[in-house]
Amino acid sequence: MYSLKTYWLLAIAVLFAAVATVGCGGVSSPGKSGFHFERVNPLGARSDAFQVVKAPTHPVRYGKHSERFEVRPGDCGASDRGGWDDCERDRERTELLETGESDEGSEYWYRWSIYVPKDHVNIWPAKLHYGQFFQAPCKRRPAFMFAEVDGGYWFRVHKHVAGYKELTRLLEAEEFIGKWNDIVVHARWTQKEDGFLKVFVNGELKTEHVGNTLTSNGGQFGNDCTAMKLKYGVYRSFVSRSDKSPTVTTVAYFDGIMKSESEKGMFDPLPE
Repeated sequence: MYSLKTYWLLAIAVLFAAVATVGCGGVSSPGKSGFHFERVNPLGARSDAFQVVKAPTHPVRYGKHSERFEVRPGDCGASDRGGWDDCERDRERTELLETGESDEGSEYWYRWSIYVPKDHVNIWPAKLHYGQFFQAPCKRRPAFMFAEVDGGYWFRVHKHVAGYKELTRLLEAEEFIGKWNDIVVHARWTQKEDGFLKVFVNGELKTEHVGNTLTSNGGQFGNDCTAMKLKYGVYRSFVSRSDKSPTVTTVAYFDGIMKSESEKGMFDPLPE
């Protein structure tokens, strides 16, 4: 068996071999255990809005590279599969979407590190998200989201799952902006009541959802939600609500994206 460090180094090697595929058609961004991603709504999107960047020019958490996501005013694209256009729905984004799925009954650990630059400007009351757990194949897909709201880093339980909205502040603004923060999520994806999702920030358990983590009322939302995918990057919605949106560019860096069926290594430092 490969060690965690070996898995990580192999993943990095494959990632940079795939960087040339960034563009309108998407990006392959492998991570541990076959963790692959593609661009969300790539039609009309800027190819340079997502970049793999290097230290010391850019912030890096581990090694020499990180992923940079940028959304400028007007950065809206459409799905290459039809049916969704951010430009028509008051949205802007640069996101990656997991191409695989975590099926009903599965249990996974996720890990990522996020950095938002010191000169960041919040665009509240427009909504700004840095990650989502996104259901498939049902129509009402967002389940859990990581957002900024009126400042800081928040975790949102979506009403599509729980029947109600719940927001928990994970980090204050001064803790979130201008420094790396390490996030770990442990979840069992299920329509049953024995599901759960735990969020750890910098090694500390911050919040926990107990109960179903997939939507099961297919009559209201279309097909049953039988699987989960991870999205991450920068996603701005209802941008017309904010007078700052037309002039503000949002940037976020991610590093150390991992997924595993085991807790092993999730809270350990990754190889430098």
